[in-house]
Amino acid sequence: MRTNNREQILKTARRLLPKYGYSGVSIRAIAMKAKLTTGAIYFHFKNKNEIYRTICYEAIDMLVEKFREGIGGRENPGQKLISTFDSYITFFYEHRDHYNILMEYKSHVHPEDHAENYEIMKKMCQMTDLMEETVRVGIKQGTFRNLDPRMLAILLAAVTEGMLHLKQLGMFDYLNISDADFRHFMAEITGRGIERENAGIG
Repeated sequence: MRTNNREQILKTARRLLPKYGYSGVSIRAIAMKAKLTTGAIYFHFKNKNEIYRTICYEAIDMLVEKFREGIGGRENPGQKLISTFDSYITFFYEHRDHYNILMEYKSHVHPEDHAENYEIMKKMCQMTDLMEETVRVGIKQGTFRNLDPRMLAILLAAVTEGMLHLKQLGMFDYLNISDADFRHFMAEITGRGIERENAGIG
């Protein structure tokens, strides 16, 4: 029963947080919607922030798994690298609530919360680590030029997150830019910048 209560709390929070935001959701509201007492919530979580972080960790784990699946399903380093963009897009569409909660959490990070920020960034770096390793393999195989793998991973992650943010704001619809159009452009520009001759990111 207690395990079921914990999942019910998270399920309710996943539904409320994207709609009302962190500041608009209280422990009491979660308890009421979950049909539990506030005491039942505090049995599993010490505060609202812990519920929030737990859902963020779920989101990151789901995203990392999509990265692994995408990279594992492609043949050459160029295709593996662009698959991380595809994975992020898929996550955006299939798990919108998790995506929105994660993005809001990242926008409210406080520099003084060192321990908390460290844990989130440590998990987030699992994604850039996969991208870094893909770049290193590409360099070793002669597919990519000898660039800094970490800097390239951060750049591509930032571009993808920025693209999704603008997409969510409606800019892509307003400018009539499709996901496929942007993906093609990103693959072309990335390929020109990092690949050696006769290698295609695709």
